[in-house]
Amino acid sequence: MANKNRTVRKSIAIIGEGLTEYRYIDDMRTTERYRFSLVPGIPKHSDIDDIVRLARIRKRNGVDYVICLVDMDVILTNHDKMEHYKALQRENSDLVFVESNPCTEYWFLMHYMPKPSSRDFKSYDVVSKELRKHIPNYDKTEEFFNKNKIYKLLKSKGTLERTIDLSRELDNLREKEPDVYKSYSQMYKLFDIIKEITG
Repeated sequence: MANKNRTVRKSIAIIGEGLTEYRYIDDMRTTERYRFSLVPGIPKHSDIDDIVRLARIRKRNGVDYVICLVDMDVILTNHDKMEHYKALQRENSDLVFVESNPCTEYWFLMHYMPKPSSRDFKSYDVVSKELRKHIPNYDKTEEFFNKNKIYKLLKSKGTLERTIDLSRELDNLREKEPDVYKSYSQMYKLFDIIKEITG
């Protein structure tokens, strides 16, 4: 007879489009040693369709929360791509979409921002140039991530909670004034789920 009091272990799968997202989540997993399963993943191709395809596989395999980390820089430059992305969101309402515009590196940069900014970062190149003022050798390569545990490095700044709040605040400002607040990251959604699981 099964033990009814046995705690079911929750699980989160996080699908990002590339190495940056994978290494950030993997470093989070090893740094925090959560009591739930945290699984990073990279699709074969770094486009939204492949991200969703891999996310659907994770969901079918019984993962409780499946999160898609989406860089918005390419999607926002094309009306058809944006409409396709919106359709994917509607068709996959059981997945959690976490956007960063222009890219995940903006979330990294937010750890060094004292308050919400209306500065419009158009591309990864612009964000990475600003990020290198704080992490001089930053580069989205295996070599960099092997030498630098990116989650641990950013957390060591002691600003994670503030950055989560900033992420939420900036997303709310973007909702109200989308023409003013164009660069944002919704990473607070991931941390909200972690908080929900861990109590």
